[in-house]
Amino acid sequence: MRLATRVLVVGLIAASTAVAQPPATDFAVDRSPPATVRAASIRLPTAEPPPLPAPKESSPKDEPLPPNTLPIDLATVLRLANAASPTIAIAQARVREALAHVDQADALKLPTLSVGGIYNRHDGLTQQQDGNLLTVSRQNMFAGGGAALRVDLGDAYFQPLVARRLAAAEAANAQAATNIALYDAASAYFDLLQAHAQLKVNADISALDQQILTAARSGEKQGLLKSASDVPRAETELALRKVDRQELEARAAAASARLVRLLVLDPAVTLVPADAAVVPIDLFPPETQAPQLVEVAIRARPELAAALAQIEAADLRTRQARYAPLIPRLQANYLNGGFGGGRNGAHPNLENRSDLDTQLFWELRGLGFGNVADTRLREAERDRTTLNAVAVRAQVAAEVVESAKTAAARRAAVPDARHATERAQEMYRVLSATSFGMIGPQRQFDALEPLLAVQALNQARLQYLTSVVDYNRAQFRLLTAVGQPVTDVAAAGAKP
Repeated sequence: MRLATRVLVVGLIAASTAVAQPPATDFAVDRSPPATVRAASIRLPTAEPPPLPAPKESSPKDEPLPPNTLPIDLATVLRLANAASPTIAIAQARVREALAHVDQADALKLPTLSVGGIYNRHDGLTQQQDGNLLTVSRQNMFAGGGAALRVDLGDAYFQPLVARRLAAAEAANAQAATNIALYDAASAYFDLLQAHAQLKVNADISALDQQILTAARSGEKQGLLKSASDVPRAETELALRKVDRQELEARAAAASARLVRLLVLDPAVTLVPADAAVVPIDLFPPETQAPQLVEVAIRARPELAAALAQIEAADLRTRQARYAPLIPRLQANYLNGGFGGGRNGAHPNLENRSDLDTQLFWELRGLGFGNVADTRLREAERDRTTLNAVAVRAQVAAEVVESAKTAAARRAAVPDARHATERAQEMYRVLSATSFGMIGPQRQFDALEPLLAVQALNQARLQYLTSVVDYNRAQFRLLTAVGQPVTDVAAAGAKP
C-alpha cells in the first residue's frame, strides 16, 4: 500500500506542473454572442361577433419602478459578487494569512535583536571558587544590546518550502471559492430572471383569458353561448391565472432576497432583471465531448492545484521528520555594551564588555523512538493528502461529465420547446383568423376551444422558458466544472 501510494505521490506531483498551465489550445470556450431566440408576440384578432381586441403589449420602460427597486443585469451581478461576496473575501483573507506564514518561516534564519540594560544587586553571603563564604554587598549594571539566534536548521530549510506550498494551496482554494460564489450569483440571477419572465407570460395569458371571458359574457347577453358553463369556465381559468401570479410574485421576491444576500446589498432593496428577454447562452461548441472537457478540468480546476500543493507540503514534512536526527540545531548569543559595578553603592565608569556563546548539537527525541513516530505520522499525513487528491480528481471528472451531459440534454430540449411554442402560437393564430370560438350555422360562441388553445400556449411558453433557463444554468455549471470563472465570458455571452 505504501509503495503504491508513493508511486501515486510522484505521479501527482509531476502532474502538478501542468495544473498551473492554461487549458490546452485544442479546446476553446465559445465566446461569441448567441443567436437571439424570441417567441412571437401574442395578439388576438378582432373577429366579430363578439369583438376581441388585441392586448396592449407593455414594456418595462413604460412603467416606473416602485421605490427601492433596482434593475440589474448578469454582468453587474458578477461584478458585484466578485467585489462584495463574503465567501470570496474570506478565501482571500486566508491567502493573506498563508503569505504571512511564509514570511514567518523565512524569518527563522534571522537572529532576534535586543537592546536594554541589566542591573544586579547582591547583599549577603556568596561563595568563592575555593569554597569560602563571604558576606558582601555589591552591585553591577550592564547597558547594551545583542543578538540571539536559536535555529533548528531543519525548520529553517523545510518550513519556508512547506509554507510556500500551503500558500499556493490557499490561493488555489480562493480561486475555487471565487468560481463557486460567481456561479451561485449567476444561478440566483437566473432564478430572478425566470420568475419575472414567468410573470410576463402570466400577464399575457391573463389578458387572453380576460378577453375570452369578455367575449363569453357578451355572447351570454346576446344569447349566443353554446353552453351555459362557458362564462364560469372562463372565470375559473382567469382566477387560476391570478393564483399563479401570486405564487410567481412570491417566487420573484424570494429570488430577489437571495440575490441581495449574495451581493451584500441593502435588504430593503428589491432587484428586478434589466434583461428584456430570456435567450439561450452558448458557451461551449455543441461538438465538444466530455473526455475533452475532463482533460481541460484536470489542468484548470483550482481544487486539484490545491490538492497537489498539499501533497508537496506533506512530502516535505515527511522528509524533514525522516532526516531530523541528522540535522543539527544552532544556538548563538552575543551581547555588547557597558558593564560596571563595585562594592556597596559604588558606580565606577562603565567599560566595554562583549560576550559570545555558541552551541551546535544534534537531538534524538525519546532515544530516537520519538523521531520514528514523527516520521510515521508525517508519512500517514502524506498518504492521506495523496488519497484526498485522488478523490478530488475523481470528483472533478464526475462533475464535468455530469455537467456536460446535463448541458447536452438541456441543449437538445430547447429546439423542441421552441417548436412547441411556435406550434401553440400558430394554433392560436389559426383559431383567431377563422371563427375564434364561433360554431354552427347560428354562430354560437364556444369558450372551450379558445381556452384550450390559451392553456396550450401558456404551457408551451412556460416550458420553453424553463428549458432556456435550465440550459443557461447548465452552461454556467459546466463552465465552473472545467475550472473557468463565470466572469467576462458569461457576461459577453449573456447579451442577446
